[in-house]
Amino acid sequence: MNRVQPGDATKGAGPSRSARLTPPPASILWGVAIVITTLLVYLSRELVLLLFFSAALAYLLSPLVRIAESAAIRRELAVTGLFITLVVTLLLAAYFLVPRLRAEVSTLYRTSSSLTERLDEAIDAIQKEITTDYPAARRMFPEREARYDKLNAFIEHQTANVPNLVSHLATIVLAGVLIPFFTYFLLRDSRRIVQFLMDRLPPVHIETSVAVWCQIDRIIGRYLRGLAMDGLVIGVAAASGLWVLGVNYPLLLGAFSGLANVVPFLGPILGGGVAMLIALIQFKSLAPLGKVLMLYLAIKLLDDVVIQPMTIGHSVHLHPPLLIASVIVGEHAFGLIGMIVAVPAVTVLQETTKLLLERRHYQAGLPDTHPRKGVRIQSYVC
Repeated sequence: MNRVQPGDATKGAGPSRSARLTPPPASILWGVAIVITTLLVYLSRELVLLLFFSAALAYLLSPLVRIAESAAIRRELAVTGLFITLVVTLLLAAYFLVPRLRAEVSTLYRTSSSLTERLDEAIDAIQKEITTDYPAARRMFPEREARYDKLNAFIEHQTANVPNLVSHLATIVLAGVLIPFFTYFLLRDSRRIVQFLMDRLPPVHIETSVAVWCQIDRIIGRYLRGLAMDGLVIGVAAASGLWVLGVNYPLLLGAFSGLANVVPFLGPILGGGVAMLIALIQFKSLAPLGKVLMLYLAIKLLDDVVIQPMTIGHSVHLHPPLLIASVIVGEHAFGLIGMIVAVPAVTVLQETTKLLLERRHYQAGLPDTHPRKGVRIQSYVC
């Protein structure tokens, strides 16, 4: 009689129960999470936009909270004190800056009704200045009547959306209330949120997931804080340079240049283009226009060589074609906000994929040393 060897009864019976219950690889879980997140972002863009700005502010303020925590101050008290300090700082800044900004905006609004005529006069003056020295260049300029009609149609098209902005005033006010609200709770409860998400994962994937989260946290935090500092420096440099050159609305144009800088590729062009347009209408001469152009070229050079390496550093490691493609895809999918988010999002995806592949290769054949539920996130230094 043949003796049944141990394990013979299970041969051919298919995978064991423990094998069937083995959780899927972390790379699959993260891939599914990315797909679901992208779909939710596309379907609820307005809410995601609010959360994006709230998360960006939370990342910008988180180093200050960590400094307070290092001084033995509880996180809740540190976040509350930080928000009170910010409110006081913003009120003081508003007291000194808002009257000047309001005066510039009011003057610009009063003169906007004659914008077409003033721009046409400026172009006509430039045309005379050029054709006096170079008569052959006269053929480069269209007839004044045709040019005026085109300018008028362009300006009417650009200002047609102003009533829509006014009609969305309630939405803007609501966003101004919700963004600080979301930011406060993201700062206060960020560790609890991460811990809650980690506790929902299979224990075997906790260590890898924490490593991925820390990678994302480093990339986004470094990029957003660097981008904010970059925009601030550019805004101050542009406002100071335009004030020295005597261009109207230097504070308004400097603020616009700093904000526009967050848009990849187009930001510096937008900021410099608007400043040159104002200078063209104001001076009606090529020399001041050339000075404004040189100012923005100098700021761009300073930004590329000095400011960005110091602020953003090496947080973005994208090949130029991939960088351009990500911005184009982001613009087509989500508009302007897609262009802003595309670079850090693709960087996170690239670095996360690289990290998962490296960890999978490193852990192949090693014994299971993954932590179990209950391990606190604070034990992992991000």
